[in-house]
Amino acid sequence: MKKHLKTYPAPRFWHISIKEREFTVRPRPGPHPLSFCIPLGLILRDILKYALNMSEVKKILSERKVMVDGRVRTDHKFPVGLMDVIYIRPSDEYYRVLPHPVKILSLVKIPPEDASFKLVRIIGKRTVKNGHMQLNFHDGRCYVIKLEDPFNHNVAYKIFDSMKITLPDGEIHEHIPLEKDTMIAIIGGENIGKYGKILEVPTSRKPMQLARILLEGNERTVTLKYAFPIGRESPSIMIGGVV
Repeated sequence: MKKHLKTYPAPRFWHISIKEREFTVRPRPGPHPLSFCIPLGLILRDILKYALNMSEVKKILSERKVMVDGRVRTDHKFPVGLMDVIYIRPSDEYYRVLPHPVKILSLVKIPPEDASFKLVRIIGKRTVKNGHMQLNFHDGRCYVIKLEDPFNHNVAYKIFDSMKITLPDGEIHEHIPLEKDTMIAIIGGENIGKYGKILEVPTSRKPMQLARILLEGNERTVTLKYAFPIGRESPSIMIGGVV
């Protein structure tokens, strides 16, 4: 495993200058891939401007002043990604990571009551012990659904549906299916960072299948792998106020 990352090949949405430093922070393996996350240290130093250098960032984290998804994080290399909730203790500020048309990933300031939950998308399902079903989410979490009939897996939860879960325990609060009239955030492709409404979804849940959506008053199509359900008929999360 590589331990270092040069600034030039790093993702462009990291808000770092390729001429200022030769090396930057390589995120540790974790819940989000390198291509779609921001190291916690860069968020504190380069986006929120809480520190001038990485030494100050490490001091802030060592004082246990930063939480991600309701858990204290002390590692400046921790990968922060889509839908994660960040809490800064000294300033009592909350942020959610959302897709952005230019920044790819951006922080949106949210009120405290919105920080008690997050949205996760189902990216996989598998059968586990005793015939129950395990749901795998985009942020590395998994949740086991205990079925009354272990031999009947015809349940409502499908690939690319979303779940509203509580933080930090990760209990499922609401199921947001990918179906007609569902609001979605587009998390990739040329329309990344935009929000639309589902008009029709294909019967197959393969990643490259196309769904018809209403986007900015026009009918468009989006591949399923880029459609992230965020609410039934209206968003369950705040989507304005980009930092």
